Amino acid sequence: MITVLGDIAMDIVSLLSAPLARGSDAGASIRVMPGGSAANVAVWIARLGGAVAFIGRVGDDPFGRTLADDLAREGVVAALITDPARPTGVIQVLVEPDGERTMVPDRGANAHWDEGDVPEDLIAASNQLHVVGYALLDAASQPGALRAMALARKHSVPISLDPSSHAPLHALGPDEFWSLVGHVDILLPNRREATVLTGQPTPEAALDALRAHADLVAIKLDRDGCLAGDGRQRVHAPAPRIAVANATGAGDAFNAAFLHNWRDGLGLEAACRRAVALGSYAATLPTSR
Repeated sequence: MITVLGDIAMDIVSLLSAPLARGSDAGASIRVMPGGSAANVAVWIARLGGAVAFIGRVGDDPFGRTLADDLAREGVVAALITDPARPTGVIQVLVEPDGERTMVPDRGANAHWDEGDVPEDLIAASNQLHVVGYALLDAASQPGALRAMALARKHSVPISLDPSSHAPLHALGPDEFWSLVGHVDILLPNRREATVLTGQPTPEAALDALRAHADLVAIKLDRDGCLAGDGRQRVHAPAPRIAVANATGAGDAFNAAFLHNWRDGLGLEAACRRAVALGSYAATLPTSR
C-alpha cells in the first residue's frame, strides 16, 4: 500500500474564455470539485487499481465532509484529522485559454499539522510513503510532515517526495530544504523545481545534481515528457501531442502512475512512459482529475 500525505481541498476552477483583464471582467466557466495535490495523487493511484491511503486535514464543515465522502467513493483509505477551528482548504484555480493555470490557495486546515496528526501504524503498514511538499514548505505544517518521514525511516518504508512549487522553494532556499528532508528514495520535481533546487539550467544537469539527494529522480518536463535516472540508467519518455484543457493536476496524475507502476515492479522506462501518458491525459480534462 502507498500512503500519501499532504493537502486536500475543494477546487474552484475558473476556465477563462479570454486572458484576465486586470480591473475588469473576463468570462469563465466555473466548477467546484474535489482537489488538493496529495488527494489527487491518492485518487489516481486508486483508479489505477493500487492500494492507497491518504493522511490529511479538513475542517468541520460541508466541504470537509464532501471531501471525505469523495475519498471513500474512490476507494482511498482516509486518515483525516478534523480541525474544529479552521476551515477546509479551498483553492481558486484560474485556467487560461491555453491550459496554463494559476492557483490562489487558502490552505485552511492543511496548514496546521502537528506531530500527533500522523498515525504510526498506517505508515508502518505501508510499502511507500509519498509526501507532497506543500506540507513541508509551510512552517505550521512541517512538524506533521517531518514526523511522517521520521516514522517511515523508523519502519524502513521508502519515501518519495514531490517538492510541489518553485516559488516557496526559492524563498526557502535549497540548502534549508535539503536540511529539512534529508535523503529520499524517489524525488519527483518538475523542471522549474529542479532548477531551483540545483541552480542548474538544464534538466540533464539538474538530474545529475539531484541524484546526490535521492536514489531515483524523475523530472516532469510538461510537453517534453519526463527525464529520469537512478544511477544505473537514464531514460527520456516523450509526451504525446495533446490539446491542453487544464494543466491542474497533471503532475499529480504523473506522480500516481509513476509510483504505482514502479511499486508494481515495472522498470524505469515503463514507469516513465505510463506516468507521462496519464499526466498527459489528465491535462486534457477540464477538471483537475
